Amino acid sequence: MYRVIFLTLCVILDTSQVAFSQYLIENRGQWDRHIAFVAAGTDVVVYHDGTLLLSHGERIRLDSSSIVARQQQPAMLHYYTATGTIEGVRTVAAVEWQRQGKPIAKLAWDGTALVFSRIASPSPRTLAVLPAADRMQPATHGASWGMGGRFLGGSGRDSIAAMTVASSGIVVAGWTDSPNFPGASSGAAGRDAFVAKLSPDGTLAWATLIGGSSDDAATSVAATTDAVAVAGITRSTNFPTTAGTVQPNYGGGDADGFIATLDPSSGTRRAATFIGSDGYDMLAAIALSTQRVAVAGSTTSATLTATAHQQQFGGLQDGYIAVLTPQLSARIWSSYYGGRGFDNISGIGLLSDGSLAVAGTTTSPNTGQAIAAGIGEGSQRATPPDGFIARLDANGQRLWGRYYGSDGQDSITSLSVTPSGFILLTGMTNGTNTAQSYIATASAAQNQFAGGQWDGFVAVLNADGTRLWGSYYGGTGSDRCIAAAMDAQGYVLVTGWTDSGDFPLAHSDNTAIAGAEDAFVGFFSPDGTRRIASLLYGGTGSDMPSGIGWAPDSSILVAGTTSSSSFAPVSGSSAGNFDGFLLQLQSLGILSVASDDDATPSIETTGGALSITLPRSCLNAEFRVYTLGGVLVAWERIPGMQHRLPLPPGVYAVELRCMSAPPLRRVVLVW
Repeated sequence: MYRVIFLTLCVILDTSQVAFSQYLIENRGQWDRHIAFVAAGTDVVVYHDGTLLLSHGERIRLDSSSIVARQQQPAMLHYYTATGTIEGVRTVAAVEWQRQGKPIAKLAWDGTALVFSRIASPSPRTLAVLPAADRMQPATHGASWGMGGRFLGGSGRDSIAAMTVASSGIVVAGWTDSPNFPGASSGAAGRDAFVAKLSPDGTLAWATLIGGSSDDAATSVAATTDAVAVAGITRSTNFPTTAGTVQPNYGGGDADGFIATLDPSSGTRRAATFIGSDGYDMLAAIALSTQRVAVAGSTTSATLTATAHQQQFGGLQDGYIAVLTPQLSARIWSSYYGGRGFDNISGIGLLSDGSLAVAGTTTSPNTGQAIAAGIGEGSQRATPPDGFIARLDANGQRLWGRYYGSDGQDSITSLSVTPSGFILLTGMTNGTNTAQSYIATASAAQNQFAGGQWDGFVAVLNADGTRLWGSYYGGTGSDRCIAAAMDAQGYVLVTGWTDSGDFPLAHSDNTAIAGAEDAFVGFFSPDGTRRIASLLYGGTGSDMPSGIGWAPDSSILVAGTTSSSSFAPVSGSSAGNFDGFLLQLQSLGILSVASDDDATPSIETTGGALSITLPRSCLNAEFRVYTLGGVLVAWERIPGMQHRLPLPPGVYAVELRCMSAPPLRRVVLVW
């Protein structure tokens, strides 16, 4: 019996997953009923009758014993499939065999290996060696921005398509076809969508898999303190939706979009619904507030529900927007957005007044269902395809719309609304910066197309649709900007990938492309005129970011997909053809702090020096100054409430540590 059961068992966890490799996973119905626990990352199985089965077929029998879980861990697994739902699967650090209430043996990870020991025997037996650590570890080399990172994936193909940083951790989403991805279920087929939450140090808190019998992929994720929401695309007619949602049944056609909401502390599913009709429908972007869930994407269906700005299908392919209640039980409003060509929406963001902004790519002229209106800037289409941006009010009526393009081909890849209410865009273009172009402002860090197949671009718009600044970003190869983030002071992080041998670098740990495409991270001044840093990371394969943001400690997090087996400073190695990755970098930006001068320290630049003022609660603080290349140039303790440190002119990264408050980090210009 055991031999047959073992051969049909999918080992559900990757041997490179440290957080899960130190756990044993209980059986809540995902495996044969005789199984009690499986040691993650190994082929070691514990049965209810006391048998311990090893991968090579050896059995260790402890007859007339009971199995007791010990040291329950915070990580929990959830399985959602077309055939059923299993939630709250516990993970434990050890299991104990007991006979008549007394322990007789134990199986546990000791930090380096999986060890089986009998209580009466002085010689424990090592059953499996713990793989090399792949959670985020501090970098051991000197002047480097890289702090660490981890891979996330199993033996097949795994892709992180989106990332968001919440106050309690990092949430990523994407797709997997690995049979041993954390949370994978043998009941699903094809690709499945996944959502996973990690702590700031990279430890996996929970992983949730959602899928039917065909292909499913998450494309976007959003999070608040109250909920996690994910959107994507599915071809599974039996995708596991929930009752009472706006569309519990598949709409028909080649594919439908889907939305799912989850509990942020445990990852358990709350609600799930289709969004689609008889054509090809996909959702590519999601935004979340306490009052609404807003999604957008593209469709070829002419029969979708549309109640607001544009109620009729416009052409060959339209953008589509839907705003739902948090329970996904009712539409607040929905609308097409497209003309007589091809239109798709790739980004969405909610503003504080309940309005929303969307952006994407269009080939449609400004006739019929107009793409641009209500604003003079960007009112005319250049050479198609162009990017476009629009803002609609809380009831779905358009406030303005505009093109964003050049005399070449242009595509907007992401949109986000910043805490200050700006609209932040990324994209790619092969157009030049002529009088009819809206790619770069004259004073931008890079105001001309560098050549090659594509250059990336980044832009900041005001809420009324007028541009604050825009810049190209690239070399003479192929470069794409994929995601960006802005802090409270207006500094902008941007990430993407490049194969340009002359990609513009500044203070980078690496000075040459390592593989097919490498990931890059850029740091722009609030006015877009200075690219303060431009960093390159990658291995021998393709390394393609999909998200970027600041962690609560002000370090930078970049998530994406890689075919490289390894690259610094990410720890460990990938487990399959493609893996997700999470990269952690030192802070390049400014950490937002409270403005109460009596409670928080301040750092100012005056007359060729830094002036530090400390509150009474922060005496005897430690102050460090680095060059942007990471070289420590000053390290002082401040004995009083005020201190002045002369420095040569230049840009510095400074860190002020006070025992009574989080570290204060800033990038400062001394002149």
